[in-house]
Amino acid sequence: MAEEMISIDDIPDGVLFIDRDGVIRAANTAVAGLFGYDSADLIGEKVELLVPRRYKGHAKIRQRYQADPVDRPMGNIQQIHGLRKDGSEFPVDLSLRPMKGNGAVICIVRNISDHVRLSNEIRETAYRDMVTGTLNRRAFYEQLTWVLAVREQDSPGTCVAIFDLDHFKDINDSLGHKCGDELLAEFCNRLREIMHGDMRLYRIGGDEFAMIIPDCIDHSRAGEFVDDAIRLVRRPYEIEGHRIGIGCSAGIVHAPTDGASAEELVSNADLALYDAKAVRGTYSVFTPRLRAKVEQRFSLLSELRAAGEENRFELHFQPQVDIRSGAICGAEALLRWMHPTRGILPPGQFIDVLTDSELSVSVGRWALFEACRQAASWQAQSDRPIRIAVNLFPWQVKTRKFFDDVREALDTAGLDPQLLELELTENTIIESSDEFIRVLSAVRDEGVNVALDDFGTGYASLNSLTRFPINTIKIDRSFVRDIGSGKGNWPVLRMMPKLARDLGLTTVAEGVETAEDAMMIQHFGYDYGQGYYWGKAARSEEFVKMLALGGAEKSDGRVTEFRPMRIAALEDIVKRRFPMFG
Repeated sequence: MAEEMISIDDIPDGVLFIDRDGVIRAANTAVAGLFGYDSADLIGEKVELLVPRRYKGHAKIRQRYQADPVDRPMGNIQQIHGLRKDGSEFPVDLSLRPMKGNGAVICIVRNISDHVRLSNEIRETAYRDMVTGTLNRRAFYEQLTWVLAVREQDSPGTCVAIFDLDHFKDINDSLGHKCGDELLAEFCNRLREIMHGDMRLYRIGGDEFAMIIPDCIDHSRAGEFVDDAIRLVRRPYEIEGHRIGIGCSAGIVHAPTDGASAEELVSNADLALYDAKAVRGTYSVFTPRLRAKVEQRFSLLSELRAAGEENRFELHFQPQVDIRSGAICGAEALLRWMHPTRGILPPGQFIDVLTDSELSVSVGRWALFEACRQAASWQAQSDRPIRIAVNLFPWQVKTRKFFDDVREALDTAGLDPQLLELELTENTIIESSDEFIRVLSAVRDEGVNVALDDFGTGYASLNSLTRFPINTIKIDRSFVRDIGSGKGNWPVLRMMPKLARDLGLTTVAEGVETAEDAMMIQHFGYDYGQGYYWGKAARSEEFVKMLALGGAEKSDGRVTEFRPMRIAALEDIVKRRFPMFG
């Protein structure tokens, strides 16, 4: 036996000789050093002395193995730990070689702490997002799957929230990716300020983050936290000398209510996020009805893509009238969809879905070129200039080619820039970057007019009228409705032309439907009017007829012409009919 002990001490790995009862009969110096014992102290002890107590079934597993042993070579690394004399644990790799006939086993033990540490470092790199310091998409799916698998029966459940920064692409495009990365890191730092308990944050996409929120009986607890988070991250950021305001939207799901698997939960959370982004700066909770709603939008979007490929869009044109002369001086180009089964569809049935899609870029560009071409054609036919107003989509104006597209559309059509008017909504203006404002200023410097459409319905302040490069404000039809009967919004309508003149802007009143409406618009001092009174939007050939006739032809053959009244007579009529407003 002494000769065996001397020989095994020459082996650098730890060596144990264990009899059929699990008793250590021999141990070399290396194994004693690994476990913190003297070799003599191990002799006669059960091998379970070297096994962590949490492996409660080790003795039974060993007995089954010794009853039917097989060789187990080293290299098949498993998460097995040894127990040192001081109570600490360390990872080991084992080689087992049974002795024939008597159930004894030779066990070779190797400390693999360095290997495990290196593996953990590699794993940390593989599971960590280097930009934000959060865990990544891979870690999210693995840990969510684990949470769902081991959740106790009496657990109230788990919520998952998916966050998406609103208009983050604009930051990268205008300020660069370095600034964008710093913004993402600061966004995560703010979320960490209010995270508590076992909440975990993950970066699962470019500007998309997921959070696992445990112990949620329903959506309410997660909703309260997410609402606080959205308010917190909305505060402006100071990044590389830039003061950046950016919000986020979120979708929330609850397990097991909204799904049993990680994939199902994420799919439903994405639907809730999609719903929230229609408003932005808020969160939505998944419901089954939401899936039906979103699926309808996706179906409509698929049809819109096909319509773009099959050239099923066309422009209709609604006349704009010079209030001073009563003559048609221009038109607004309005998009129509020639649906293969439903006929001509107005914008109200598809424009919201189109606006939220990148498809709006190509459709908007086509509309710009087509409108310029039509305006040049009208000028050639009528031998007088006709201004054309074109609505722009938010995604369209934020592309790098926007300025070039405007110039190319004018050059291709041979249209004077002063005959083109670009219409933007208040919200598009408000959400624009400094770079876009510079581009818009350059467009206006080319002679193109810029109009603020549907003024009064969005979030623009009066300060926007001087801060942004605009020439015209279009008063939304909701203010004009019923003005001729004395029921409209008189104070606002009367104030806007005066304010516009002081700012050097022109005014257009939309939604003029009756002769009385037109009369009151003249009384208030608007420059231009637009509405059904002069004509509905029509195809180009019908609009050419309006130009020739001076207005839209009615069913009885009459033509609607607006004949401005003398100011004195007009004011006299207003005073008699509406003494409180005259």
